[in-house]
Amino acid sequence: MELQQHLRHPHPLVFNPEMNHQSEERICCFGCKRKGTGPNFSCSECGFFLHKGCAEAPIEIQHHPFHRDHPLILRQLSSIEEQGGDYCKVCHCYIGEQFSYCCSSCKIAFHLKCSLLQRDTSGNFIEILHRTHQHPLLLIDNQNFLLQYRECSGCSTELVNDSYGCFDCNIFFHKKCVELPIKISHPYHRKHKLILESDFRFCNLCQISHSGLFYRCSICNLDFHSECLPPSVIKDKKHHEHPLTLLLRPNSFTCDACDTQGDTVSYICSTCNIQVHKDCISLPRFIRLTLHRHPLSRNFFLSIHFHDSRTWDCRICYKKINTEHGSYCCSRPNCEFFIHVKCAISQESKFWYDITELENPDEFKELDESGNLIFRVLREIKVGDNVVAAEIIHSSHDQHSLTFNDEINDNKHCNGCMMPISSSFYYCSCCDFFLHKACAELPRRTLLWFPQSSFRLLTYGIFKCWLCDYDCSGFSYKATDFAGLIGLVVCLRCATTPHSFTYQAKEPHYLFYDAENASNCSACGRRRDRKGSYICKDCNFVLNSGCVTLPKTARHNFDEHPLKLVYEDNNDYPFHHWCDICEKERDPKLWFYHCEVCDNAMHPKCVLGEYPFIKLGSKYKYKDHPHPLTFIQKIDYHPLCEKCREPCQDLTLECEEHGCKFVGHWKCLRVFSEVYSYHH
Repeated sequence: MELQQHLRHPHPLVFNPEMNHQSEERICCFGCKRKGTGPNFSCSECGFFLHKGCAEAPIEIQHHPFHRDHPLILRQLSSIEEQGGDYCKVCHCYIGEQFSYCCSSCKIAFHLKCSLLQRDTSGNFIEILHRTHQHPLLLIDNQNFLLQYRECSGCSTELVNDSYGCFDCNIFFHKKCVELPIKISHPYHRKHKLILESDFRFCNLCQISHSGLFYRCSICNLDFHSECLPPSVIKDKKHHEHPLTLLLRPNSFTCDACDTQGDTVSYICSTCNIQVHKDCISLPRFIRLTLHRHPLSRNFFLSIHFHDSRTWDCRICYKKINTEHGSYCCSRPNCEFFIHVKCAISQESKFWYDITELENPDEFKELDESGNLIFRVLREIKVGDNVVAAEIIHSSHDQHSLTFNDEINDNKHCNGCMMPISSSFYYCSCCDFFLHKACAELPRRTLLWFPQSSFRLLTYGIFKCWLCDYDCSGFSYKATDFAGLIGLVVCLRCATTPHSFTYQAKEPHYLFYDAENASNCSACGRRRDRKGSYICKDCNFVLNSGCVTLPKTARHNFDEHPLKLVYEDNNDYPFHHWCDICEKERDPKLWFYHCEVCDNAMHPKCVLGEYPFIKLGSKYKYKDHPHPLTFIQKIDYHPLCEKCREPCQDLTLECEEHGCKFVGHWKCLRVFSEVYSYHH
């Protein structure tokens, strides 16, 4: 056991040669604020912790490349501001509560991790001269803060390993890029030697302008980006079972892997008689995606596997699959699911459908939804040839049992999806609680076609649906581990709407979700700039996520009869094109609700309201009020909103605590986040 006193720390530090995995997740180094890994020094009395490298950092550094004029002094957090400010002079990031090196004369500071550069055996900083840059390049290890979020100036890829950098010019290179040979001979240009240079130039191989390291033939005036110069033979059995040979003569071709045109570098397999782009060689042989429950395998020729003249549509873009070129298809027998390679590798598809590579399709495990239900059966009955649960206890309403009923009752709304009761359902005989049978039987955890591997069912709360953007009460599915979109929540209407299906409007349309579509919606006329829309594979019919789930029938106090959703107004009389609720003009090409008895026509928004999927009586916990609030709709008496001091004439929140008169518009009190509040 070693003891060491460190700077101003009052207690001795104990050396630990390694760290257990549990401590790695909990502890951060006081010197660099990174996770505790590897050898370290710690204080048993107060929890003070330092990496071995941080603890052994020199107190003073002379002639540092960042600041050669004065010595840099190691300072703890208490003296950072007085000695050198809050920001690192090199990486320009906030220093905060961690160690730094400071120059008190110049009032500048540097992160501890930015300052600790690699040295040779003599203690000198490791510098090299390179013909592509006028200044010396310093060797930087991969733990240095300087490399975070930076790209190599040679190949434009992320800096993840040891690198070289010039701090005067703020450029960095991978170690492997700096070590590229200065002069080469390459079979793609046999006439002359190629010389390494650094510049922004047009690459004669990929036909794209780059900045970075180029091999140049000044005689022929040709430039080749260093990353584009291909090897003569590629042997990679992970992606293809045979060697692939560089085709030295540039020619126009159709890539057998992705079915797109190419006119630069290609590789051929003489055994399989295929020609592919260089980038397509590394395409994964097996992938998985949320659109399909089975793994997909890459095939160069579907016609070999299906000995007939059938055609198939890609299940992402719904355009025809060329059976003579590459695609991904389901690896299970008799399961006809296909997607284009270009759709599988697009960044948009990878985001929406969570497309990931599989090493071995046999390792693929489907989500087991058995034993995943959230209700308990009390009694069963026989309905026709089927046995159904006649009485259940559901976790969303466990204070009373729910009874089965198969009579349609569109005067009531389901507490799960917030839609009118239009099919068999369960109801509570003690209170106003209804659930569609389909909503009651939803699994606790499931897979959806959205960009996420798993969703968890929540049966309470007020939330904003990530896909349709409606504020909702009722049931929702929440992403369990979605990176980058924390708290992604979707309503049941969006969660249960499939990626592709037939929608019956004036005529049937086969719709699929196009994440890149920005056309005007055929129902409301509005355009979505993000998240795409449902589009018809055969015509220009488009629906956004909010309109695709509009109820086919609705009710409103203005009219005593059920209102039917109509898709186009064929009445040519211009004075007929008015909304009978708001008395404003309607676009006859857009959808509306109509009463066939009274011949009343109304905007969908006028019928359904601003917040059609928040049920009156739902509870909400507002962050600035101590009591739970209840959603109400004031009809006769309109109190003033606590926030805007205007009368509460639309959806309102009211405190039911005795003696508390707090009231406010929902639009004034709503919290702008994915999940506003959960109050159970």
